[in-house]
Amino acid sequence: MSARFRRMAARLWPDSLFGRLAMILFSGLVAAHVLAFVLIALDRFAIEDELGNKFAAVDIAEAVAFLDYLKPEERPAWLDRLSRRHWRYVLSDEGELEAETPKRRQANIARLRAALGPAHDANFVYFDPPQRLRRGIRMHLKDGSPVSIEIFWRGPAMSPWLPAALAVQLCIIAFFVWVAVKLATQPLARLEHAANSLGSDLRGEPLPEDGPQEVARAATAFNALQRRIAEQVAERIQILAAISHDLQTPITRMRLRADFLGDSDAKEKSCRATCRKCRLSSSRGLPWRGRTTLARPATAHVAVEASREPS
Repeated sequence: MSARFRRMAARLWPDSLFGRLAMILFSGLVAAHVLAFVLIALDRFAIEDELGNKFAAVDIAEAVAFLDYLKPEERPAWLDRLSRRHWRYVLSDEGELEAETPKRRQANIARLRAALGPAHDANFVYFDPPQRLRRGIRMHLKDGSPVSIEIFWRGPAMSPWLPAALAVQLCIIAFFVWVAVKLATQPLARLEHAANSLGSDLRGEPLPEDGPQEVARAATAFNALQRRIAEQVAERIQILAAISHDLQTPITRMRLRADFLGDSDAKEKSCRATCRKCRLSSSRGLPWRGRTTLARPATAHVAVEASREPS
């Protein structure tokens, strides 16, 4: 099971840093948002339940006192007027008493008895004993007439605009997560582009050394690396140019000496050796371009020095 879960998590885990940061931030913010919403909703329901029970106890006590004041034949006409959204009054003693009452309902019935006074009783009953879906309260008036309250529980009320508000909040969270991750990964994208173009252009524009401290330090280190590489390459080019300049005179002298030898095997061997040296210097990056790159005064000077040497 754990291996299957790891494979599924590996498939869902994004490959890019942008996707991973976005998923972590969005998941954390949504979890915190949902937890805060649940805690606020539970606190609201607890407050509503406490205040609702207090209001219900006072309202029922006033209704019972009013029924005590009325004559028995006048009471049925006032039952609908005294009823509320979540309960209604019935002049009957039907129902089965609740044998085991939870502590929460015991506190509620104790509050109701205190509001009614010592002359009245109140107990929870079930109007459908087998199923126990219809619950109510049985009381007796001062003259002993029974009166019951049938309770209608419709669940916690939810505003119709609440799902839309939650959806808007999630969209806002997703937008700001995208902006934050984009700003965080943009310097990495610039660093990647600069690293890819470093091989072809050593004199490119340096990275801006602004932004957060970590990004600024990384840009400073990269710019220093780019300068050191450019300096080393320039020094290598200067060294190779100096070597090429030093080899220019001996190779030209060998070529002129080979031309003065006439038609012989020694001339052919000397030409082949000179060509090999030219190719060797060219393969090593030396700026040797052959006889045509030599200036005329330099060539004449080399020719004069070669004619003076003993053959």
